Amino acid sequence: MSEEVTPPVPERPLLHGDRVWLRPLEGRDLPAYVAGINDTEVGRFAGFRVPLTVELATIWHARTVEMLRTGEGYYFAVCELGDDRFIGTVWFKEVNRIDQSAELSIYMDKDHIGSGWGSDAQRTLLTFGFGTLGLERVWLVATAGNTRAIRSYEKIGFQHEGLMRRSFRVAGRMEDQVLMAILREEWEAKAAGGA
Repeated sequence: MSEEVTPPVPERPLLHGDRVWLRPLEGRDLPAYVAGINDTEVGRFAGFRVPLTVELATIWHARTVEMLRTGEGYYFAVCELGDDRFIGTVWFKEVNRIDQSAELSIYMDKDHIGSGWGSDAQRTLLTFGFGTLGLERVWLVATAGNTRAIRSYEKIGFQHEGLMRRSFRVAGRMEDQVLMAILREEWEAKAAGGA
């Protein structure tokens, strides 16, 4: 039996959506990333619990570069089409080549929440994941109280798979998290329907 070979990922993939394009996250993006994460309203929903410094973000970024090199993770800056300025991040982490799955995470700056920018970034990343990477399943976890994000994930085609009760501490209290996923055939059907 021959093993299926996944095509190699370009060293600097540039992914284009309808409103955004994705490029590798770079050191120059870190000050804007840190400023957004440290906004308590935005950062809390993105899963950050303590303030982040540029120095700590730089250490984290070095790990993301290594994960991109090894194919374990793909970390992108989100930019408006026609512009190179950072407006958010979207990434695959926990990339599992054997089971062909990955976890999707997203963070958008305060000025780009609720207007479709993040949804376009996710659709662009999913096209890359199910196409170039050959994934079969993409999953994510959202705080149950983050109803705006959950609605966005549902519109894209993510299905609820479970509730992880009291699994995440936010502002001193335990909150539930929702596990959601989308399968390749669900994504293909959604994409074929023009959604």
